[in-house]
Amino acid sequence: YPHQHGWTGNDPAKGAADRQEWIDRYSRVPQLPALLSEQGYLSLHTGKYWQGHPEKVSGFTHSMGETYRNGSKASLGVGRDTMQPIYDFIEEARVEEKPFMVWYAPFLPHTPHTPPDRLYEKYKGKTMRDSHAKYFAMVDWLDETCGDLMQHLDDKDLRENTIVLYINDNGWPHGDEGSYRGHKMSPWEQGVRTPIMIRWPGKVVPKMDEENLALNLDFPVTILKAIGAPVPEEMEGIDLLDEKAVKVRDCIFIEDFDHDMVAADRPEASLEARGVICGDWKLVDMTEPDNTTAAGTYLFDLKTDPKEKTNLAGVKPHKVIELREKLDAWWNPNPGVQTKTLGPGVTTLRFPYRTVGDVTLDMKVWWPPNYRPISKKAPAMVLIHGGGWGNGDMVVWNGMAPLLAKRGMIVVTPNYRVSQKHGTPPRECLVDIKSAMRFVRSHSKEWGIDATRIAAGGGSAGGHLAAAAAFCPGFNAEGDDLSISTKPDALFLMSPVIDNGPGGFRHAAVKAYWEDFSPMHNISTNPPPTLYITGDQDGYVPIETAHRYKAEMEKKGGRCDLVVYEGDGHGYKPERSKQTDQHLIDFLDNLGYLTPSK
Repeated sequence: YPHQHGWTGNDPAKGAADRQEWIDRYSRVPQLPALLSEQGYLSLHTGKYWQGHPEKVSGFTHSMGETYRNGSKASLGVGRDTMQPIYDFIEEARVEEKPFMVWYAPFLPHTPHTPPDRLYEKYKGKTMRDSHAKYFAMVDWLDETCGDLMQHLDDKDLRENTIVLYINDNGWPHGDEGSYRGHKMSPWEQGVRTPIMIRWPGKVVPKMDEENLALNLDFPVTILKAIGAPVPEEMEGIDLLDEKAVKVRDCIFIEDFDHDMVAADRPEASLEARGVICGDWKLVDMTEPDNTTAAGTYLFDLKTDPKEKTNLAGVKPHKVIELREKLDAWWNPNPGVQTKTLGPGVTTLRFPYRTVGDVTLDMKVWWPPNYRPISKKAPAMVLIHGGGWGNGDMVVWNGMAPLLAKRGMIVVTPNYRVSQKHGTPPRECLVDIKSAMRFVRSHSKEWGIDATRIAAGGGSAGGHLAAAAAFCPGFNAEGDDLSISTKPDALFLMSPVIDNGPGGFRHAAVKAYWEDFSPMHNISTNPPPTLYITGDQDGYVPIETAHRYKAEMEKKGGRCDLVVYEGDGHGYKPERSKQTDQHLIDFLDNLGYLTPSK
């Protein structure tokens, strides 16, 4: 796999001059041409080769020299101008009575798109764009050259004793709404669902296998097994001609990297996605968003949904955890952060919960150690970041979230739209958070959450949003199920900007709807028990407001534990982290939300 040999992309991010670093690493892994040479084979490289000189690095006996990414005159011409170099090589092998391998990797249908007119005319005027017609003609041209090569084998009476293996990528989709999701260089089916074909007359019975899993790494193993050569232990594939090996394989793995390579010895530095396919199930962990998909966790049933329209990660977390365990056991690029699922550490998953226009909002879920959502019910905590409704990110909870997860809580940290990034007013922040609360409640059964013990909390504007989800009417997302409550069962508020009335926090920004938007003015009867932490020098929310909030909560029959840090201003102070964590743990422990500490 690329993470093992280091060649993860097209070009080094620092420039072509640094390519040697990757070539040196790549050349240290087993190379098929060199292994064949040990068995007396001649081998020819044609077309593409990115890793320097094919003979020096991979052990080809014959080649077209260095081509790198854009090709040489000779390598660009093979297939387009002539097949003669291949025919000459085959003849040389015949004369020397040596077995041979031809690597035919032409720049077809790659750019430049210059198909013969006779092929271009077949598609002209039949596609959305003229460039598409040329592309299809190039594919047709590639087909012709493959046919020419097959005919040459027949003409030289080599058909019966030659194994032909075919593989490709899917190229680029061309506007077909019914096509598979994604494109090449993506982990989606348009990028990985490609044909693999093997022809060996008298040895391989023609058939179409749509049940079992295969991948490109199987080719070298299949070839070495076919000629009776030893297979290096580090090679990952299986012999595709071994029916038993094909049938018992349960999973194949996917990894997707950025176009530019960052470090040969740190492949995770340019990682965009990892994935695993087991039977009909496919899990993709998107580390970085692409132009159509947010970062997060995606689960699909390929048997019923081969075009990956419906993400089932939110409704089948037990399947996500099962597949994540297999994925991390195969390769965990960040073992210190992304701990092994169901092992001693906390496991994290990401789920998209709402799409608004071209913006997909997601939430990160932190699972307790050794947690099985199908057999347990755990309390949950939704932690909402602050930032004055203008900025901020859920990463601020990367310290507190695992702390609570290790005490048995399922912790959720949602992102929401903010003005500096999305140009949205404060009211839309509340719309998103209410939608997030409903998403968590609606998935409580599948996630193993105790729906009677879902707490919410936040700092500053995040505290406001947690309290507003409990008390403020309206601000509902279109299409949300309004029968699902957004009211948390407990609240944790740090320097919350809870008074948005005249003279309150950013009143001018919410003037048109402050009466419904301000938690202070909407506290209902029997409010959820609340831990309120603030500093007595808070310049945004005066300490008098905190005392007034506590009094109003108690007046309405609720509990409000007020903790005041003397001399502190607004916001979370790192030097208070242990103290704040302990106040929260004591509060949740008192409510019965935490498992005993070890």
